[in-house]
Amino acid sequence: MITLFQFPSSLNVPNPSPFCLKVETFLRLTGLDYQVKTLRNPGKGPKGKLPFIKLDDEVVADSAIILRTLQERLALGIDNHLDAAARGRALAITRLCDEHLAQLMVYFRWIDDAGWAELKPAFFASLPMPLRALVPNLVRGKIRKALLAQGLARHSGAELLAFAREDLQALSDMLGAAPYFGGLQPCSADASAYGVLANLIHCSLNNPLSQLAREYPVLVAYCERLRDKFWA
Repeated sequence: MITLFQFPSSLNVPNPSPFCLKVETFLRLTGLDYQVKTLRNPGKGPKGKLPFIKLDDEVVADSAIILRTLQERLALGIDNHLDAAARGRALAITRLCDEHLAQLMVYFRWIDDAGWAELKPAFFASLPMPLRALVPNLVRGKIRKALLAQGLARHSGAELLAFAREDLQALSDMLGAAPYFGGLQPCSADASAYGVLANLIHCSLNNPLSQLAREYPVLVAYCERLRDKFWA
């Protein structure tokens, strides 16, 4: 049995974390049976973050390691229809979504002042005082420090939107008229792509990055396609 530990659903998406949504989408794409246990504190994860899974009696953390472990242990065939070049392309799509576009999403939710004004009440309004006065800024400060170390938070909002536009255009161009990034059927890269794109396009937040993502009709149709087929 697979147990997925992740944040609760919110913001009009199955999960507000692109990495939690990535893992659960992968489980649905592959048809695996699983159960979900929700946590609000990522510090309870073995690596201090969510998601993680329990596979039988083994705990596996980090979305990339989770997907790799599931594919290796359970001999999943989700990428079997891809040739070597397509596998490399799928990995490049995954890295773009996980390591760049998702980080831009974090910036425009947590660091950008307009995005933070929208996110803060959505995530923290239910906290009792005095936690409601303390926790949000502590979490925001930790995320700001991480993005400064990574480098993204050293750029202006306009520069970051230019990066995002390049990412979104690249994803739109690579998808083209195909239903999935795996072509006529999904591949593992579709889990990462949907994880972040749904959190931009279908999310109830309306920050500048979400507004930009909704300008790409190919990506909007893609999110609707996966939602209707795997999340209805």
